[in-house]
Parts: sequence; C-alpha cells; structure tokens
Amino acid sequence: MTHPPVKLSARLASRIKIMAHLDISERRAPQDGRIRIRLTSNRTIDVRVNSLPTLWGEKIVLRLLDPLHTNFDPNSLGMLTAQKEQYLNALQKPQGLLLVTGPTGSGKSLTLYTGLNALNESSKNISTVEDPVEITLEGVNQLAINSKAGVSFPSALRAILRQDPDIIMLREIRDLETAEIALRAAQTGHLVLTTLHTLSAAASLNRLKSMGIPNYNLANTITLIIAQRLARKLCDYCKETVEISEKILIEQGFTGESLESKAFYKAKGCNHCNDGYQGRIGIFEVVPISERISRIIMSGRNSTRLSKHMMKQGLLNLRQFALLKVAQGLISLEEANRLT
Repeated sequence: MTHPPVKLSARLASRIKIMAHLDISERRAPQDGRIRIRLTSNRTIDVRVNSLPTLWGEKIVLRLLDPLHTNFDPNSLGMLTAQKEQYLNALQKPQGLLLVTGPTGSGKSLTLYTGLNALNESSKNISTVEDPVEITLEGVNQLAINSKAGVSFPSALRAILRQDPDIIMLREIRDLETAEIALRAAQTGHLVLTTLHTLSAAASLNRLKSMGIPNYNLANTITLIIAQRLARKLCDYCKETVEISEKILIEQGFTGESLESKAFYKAKGCNHCNDGYQGRIGIFEVVPISERISRIIMSGRNSTRLSKHMMKQGLLNLRQFALLKVAQGLISLEEANRLT
C-alpha cells in the first residue's frame, strides 16, 4: 500500500474527481462518478467513485469492479439446486416482478446481472436503469441516472417503456412513483428485475405496502423474491475445529442432520487469508410467489404468517441457510450470527 502525505489530499481528491467527470469546485454536496482504467489492450478495470463532504474534509471511496473476476454463471452464486431452479424459472416468465432484497453490500447487483446475462439474447430487447452503471453487458441498453440532466428513475423508466422493451432491470425502488411504474410495467407484458433495501423477503412486502402499494397489486405482480447476504468464508488453510455442545446448537437453531455434523470451525488467521477469512459466500432466501402466498398477501396478513407458510413449504429462510453453511464447514457460527 502507498501512504501519500496528508498535504497531497486535496490534490488527490481533485485528480480523482476529474478522472470521474465530477465537479471539482463542488465540495459541499456528495457526488457519484465512474472511472474506467485500461490496464492492457483487452483488459479494463471499472472504478465507482463517491465523494462525501465531512467535517474534516472531503472523503472519497473507490469501489473496484473487475469484469475479469466477475462470474455470471448461476451455479457460482451459491444457491441450493432447488433455489437456482426457482430463480431460472422466474427469469423465463414473459412478465412479472422479480425482487432481490438485502442491505447494502449483500451481492444484489451480481444476482441481477447474472439473471440478465442468462436472458441476454439478440432477439430480446433488454434495458436497464442504474445509478451508476456498475458492469457493462454487451447487447444490453444500459442507462445511467443523471440528476443534473433531469434523468431520474421515474423519467428513465417511462422513456424505456416507450421503446417496447421485453426485459427491464431497475437497480433500486426508492419511492412510490418508481414502485408504481415498475409494477405497472410488470403487469403489461414486461419482465422487471429490481432491488429493495430490506432485511428479508417478508419485510420487502411490508416495505412496498408502507410506500402505498395496494395488496392486490403485490399479489398479482411479484413472481419471486430473493433475500440475500454475503458471508465471509473460512480460510481452508487455517480454520480450526471447535467443540459446541448439543444444547447450544439446538438453541442456535440446528435441527436434524445439521446436529450430526462431524466438525464445526472457527476463524484463526494465517498468511493466506485476512483474519481467518478468505473470499465470500452467498446466503439466500428464495421465495416463489405461489397461489397460497398470493392469497396471504392479498389478505394483508403480517409477515409472521408468510414466514410460517414458507416453513411449511420447506423454503429455507436466511437463518436456516446460514446454519446449513456452518454445518458444511464453510462459515463460522459467529459469522452466521452476525448476518442473521
């Protein structure tokens, strides 16, 4: 790592903002931009730039996006076989709303891009509305939000709908207006993929209802909800076995075969990893909206009723999925508790 002197901070900030096509004279408002760095003739790195004015000066965060190490294979997401099939089946439907939910940094973007890549054919008109465009896909019409030019999520979505798209990817539902347009598009012959910042599949329905979306619209439009997290994967070189009593395992939620796991592991740390962790793995809750779930949504019942029905149908929630990965020795129990 390079540690430049503090006196260069203002110059470095200005240079980064110029490269990201940001306004270097504006230091009182947050800004978002993007830099594309060409390493070789056939390899580039995309850098997402965010500047934030703080009490102590301007803070700049760079997010590195390397297309070479981005895998759009559905098998690489980490879903169970049944979950992957449910996701791919929902993608093949001619219309409806596919919702991916989770906190910031939970891998929602990669899940959406993987779905788009599976749908990307020359015969399909695919358009996206993003803020900003993180990963470019050849053959996809990608539109970046530009508030200065008057291009917002609602206005961009309206413009795209006038171009007769087959598939629309909306990076995020932020307000009632955007939600209404997305639902209307999903009801009129378009497949819409989007994200929402909530903690679970059931909570995403409550969030949309709190925005003002009627229950009947949700029940008739949403085809699949995916809630997800990213867990730190234990390092294969140094992970240590740990003894956990059966009483504690039961209290944590382990049942059946998971109680018979031969070994549980914890992080240690070595030269191959970062504090005992190396890489990340997805934790998923995949909920296809069946006729029974549609009736629950239509009746306006709370998320507890929906969660109980998911358990009856054998659908794993985030906690159960995380505990499964603990039993498989991929993540630690501490990491499962941190995320769920």
